[in-house]
Amino acid sequence: MRLIADTGGIVAAMNTAEPDHERYRSTLESASLAVVTPLVIAEVHYFLSTANAHEAANGFLEDLAGGFYELATVLPEDYAIAAALIKRYEGRMERKRRKPGSLDLADAINIVIARRYGTNLLLATDQDYRVATPLSGHQYFAILPQEGEAQG
Repeated sequence: MRLIADTGGIVAAMNTAEPDHERYRSTLESASLAVVTPLVIAEVHYFLSTANAHEAANGFLEDLAGGFYELATVLPEDYAIAAALIKRYEGRMERKRRKPGSLDLADAINIVIARRYGTNLLLATDQDYRVATPLSGHQYFAILPQEGEAQG
């Protein structure tokens, strides 16, 4: 199974305090290819570091350096597509602590990269993907592990 790994999914896989930690970890480890973007890398490291989970932050960087993740190249034209997605979904995303908003840049780039890899599988906690339409030709995004491994 090829999946795009989003910030929340990676953090949940690394955070043993997460109630579904084992499901996230298992889903991530069972992927034949786990793709991550530079934007997600920065977010994951930031969240783990600010939560004083320095060992997990370092482990994440070691996983990157060791080839566990495939690092997606974000091209200049990908940002134009991401900007159009952010504009398209403005005001349509529900936020826990804020007014309705749009996709954030990392999520929009994940949608673009999912098309490049021909997948609709996302390791994510982010429900924004339920509103977004994949560019890959799929009808919807399958958010793992919530929607089960049968989607792969």
